[in-house]
Amino acid sequence: MFKYIIIALITLELVLLSGLVRVPANATIRDSEIFTWDYASISNSQVVCKKVKFHPTNKTLPESSDMEAVKINSQIVNDNYCSDLSKPV
Repeated sequence: MFKYIIIALITLELVLLSGLVRVPANATIRDSEIFTWDYASISNSQVVCKKVKFHPTNKTLPESSDMEAVKINSQIVNDNYCSDLSKPV
């Protein structure tokens, strides 16, 4: 009987230690980021280089939708980031 108690305690110790040592997976989603030529604002005709970030959100969409809800942020950056893209006229 004493032998089974010792084995159970050792097993419990191993289970607890393995649970504490194991590092959980970091399931982070990186934001998608693109650079593009775009107008500075809606009423402005100046074309600038913009960095556009797409960040997934937890908003619920209808089940029939195959799209994912995202938050879009754009920021004007240096023209060098868009140098390999053809600039619209």
